[in-house]
Amino acid sequence: MYPVLIEIGTIFVSSLWVLVSAGIFIWGVALIKLTQAESLKMAFLVHSFFKMLLAGALTGRLVYLLVSFQDIIADPKNEIPLRIFGFWDRGFNFWGIVAGMIVYLYFAAKKNEENIGKWMDILALSFLAAIPFGHIGALLEGIGYGRETDLPWGIIFESSTVPYTVPIHPTQIYAIVYSVAIFLILKLIVARKNLVRDGEIALIAAASYSACRFIEEFFRGDEAISILGLNLAHWVSLDVFLFAGISLLIRYNKLDFILKRKK
Repeated sequence: MYPVLIEIGTIFVSSLWVLVSAGIFIWGVALIKLTQAESLKMAFLVHSFFKMLLAGALTGRLVYLLVSFQDIIADPKNEIPLRIFGFWDRGFNFWGIVAGMIVYLYFAAKKNEENIGKWMDILALSFLAAIPFGHIGALLEGIGYGRETDLPWGIIFESSTVPYTVPIHPTQIYAIVYSVAIFLILKLIVARKNLVRDGEIALIAAASYSACRFIEEFFRGDEAISILGLNLAHWVSLDVFLFAGISLLIRYNKLDFILKRKK
C-alpha cells in the first residue's frame, strides 16, 4: 500500500508511525473526555498518563522481543543489541502494550483509592476509540495481512513485506470494522444508565474484542508462532476471552448455575 507517507531525499515519514501517533492522540483525548463524563479525578489521570503509556511501551517491547527471540539471536548481521533496543523498528506487541497499561492503572488506582472498575471501563473505551487508527496504519504498512482468497473484496499488496501476489483477505479492514462496531455498541450500553456495573464495560470489551481477534487469526497470512495448530495470538485471545467471560458470569451469578446444569 503506502508505507511511506512523505519522502524527501533520505528523510521519510512512516504511515504506520503517523497513524499510531494519531491513535495515541485520540486515546488521550478520549481518556480526558471519559474522565470528565464519569466525574473521576483529572489530577490522577494527568499524574498517571505518561507513566501508563511508558509501562505499555515497555511491556509491549518486551513481549515482542520474547516472541521474536529466535529471529533476533539468529541475526546474520550480528546486530543483536540494535535489534533489542532499536524501538524505531516498530516492534511492539499489541497484547503486551494493553497488559502493561492495565497492570499499571490497576495498581495506581488501588494505591490512590480510586474506583478501579470505572477507570478500567474508560481505559477500554478509549482503547477501542484509538485502535482503528493502528489498523489503518497496518493496512498502509502492509503488516498483519491476510491469506489468499477468492472473495470479491480481496486486495492485492504491492509490498516487499507481503509474500502474496494474489488477492488476500483485508484482515486490517476486518479489524477496523469490528473495533468500531464494538466501540459503538459499548457507547450505547454506557448511554443507558444502570445497565451495567463498574468494570463490566471493560470485561465486555475484552471478551468481544478477543473473540473477534480469535476469528480474525484464521484469515491471517503473516508468519506466526504456532502451538498445537493455533497461532500464539489465538491462544492469547482465547485466554483473554475466557478470563473476561468467566468474570462476567461470576458477576451475574451464572457460573454456578452453568456448572450445576452440567452435573
